Amino acid sequence: MNRAFFPSINKGVSMKKTLIVLALAVALTLAFSATAFATSAKTWNFQEDYYSWGSVSGNGIGQVGFELGSGGSTTTVGLANVNPANPGVHANYLANTAKCGICHSVHRANASGVKLLNTATATCAGCHKAGTSTVTDVLVSWQSGGPHSSGTDASCNTRGCHLNNPHGAGASQYKIFAAKLIGNVADPASGAKADESVARALVDSVASGITADMLNGVTAIDNGTRQAIVVGYTCNSAGCHEQTMLPVIKAGYSEDRETIYPGGSFIAKTGHITAAADASYTVGVTSGPAAHSSFNPINGCTSCHDQTDSLTGSGFTFPHSETPAGTSNLGAGRAYLWMGVASDASGADLTAMSDQNMKSFDGACLKCHRSGATGIGETH
Repeated sequence: MNRAFFPSINKGVSMKKTLIVLALAVALTLAFSATAFATSAKTWNFQEDYYSWGSVSGNGIGQVGFELGSGGSTTTVGLANVNPANPGVHANYLANTAKCGICHSVHRANASGVKLLNTATATCAGCHKAGTSTVTDVLVSWQSGGPHSSGTDASCNTRGCHLNNPHGAGASQYKIFAAKLIGNVADPASGAKADESVARALVDSVASGITADMLNGVTAIDNGTRQAIVVGYTCNSAGCHEQTMLPVIKAGYSEDRETIYPGGSFIAKTGHITAAADASYTVGVTSGPAAHSSFNPINGCTSCHDQTDSLTGSGFTFPHSETPAGTSNLGAGRAYLWMGVASDASGADLTAMSDQNMKSFDGACLKCHRSGATGIGETH
């Protein structure tokens, strides 16, 4: 057959060839685009120069990715701080944790910073000073006022509470202490001796309610219990509050403490519960074998040391400066022992302790243990 006599057939074949070529071109274009998007998706969000606990992976154009957790694990967006067994950015580093990039940026560091940091001051205050930092929300007050703050940016080291380096060298063997840069050796210049002070509780875990798994994130604990253990045993370290019994996680637990510091004889001492030891607690229930005689829940040290601070990460001043950097429930001035006193649990007349001797005022107890005409001095 002579195709010259059938022009419509020639045109049909030519059109088919054109459509095939176009289809192949579109397919190749889509393939290259998919490869480009896949490549972008394998990198952390390019819109961030420094990682954060909430850094999201993806190509920056709305793709669902993953968040960094405190252990470097990945999970769906909205679930940060996974892997609590390796807490904190300043310690507990492993091959699969993702912490270095939170403080340092290898190729995209702020030029005004130092050591590839996003801050020009490589000190604790450079990142953690309330009211000034944009690097982290873990902020504390450095205001003058109180035994734990001299008003200088270096005061976090002068009390011997925290280590002098940001990477946890010489830190406690227990991860919840190490995360706060609490030391493990009997040397005030190197940090508080957490391991030494908590050892007694670990010897009798049944009585104390504290286990090594709790200290290493294997057994989950609530924030109030964690605060009570870390702060309590840091403060109970040798050379500090040796005469007191601060972290009582399980009712009735006691340890040998000095009668008078320093140089007194030792006797067994217990103290106020500093964590929610009674799981059956109900607000207003003040009698019965399983009831707690308080009208406010106990959730760590700040249940009593209740001075708030709008500019700190925890929302409280404790255990740092006794003067808030921001607004506070106890006013702008210093509150001794980070505390207020009130006539009952409503806190309607909550007033700052303006003198250290006010710690003996009954209002320190009535703000939890009385509610109107019920409670201490009223019904029991």
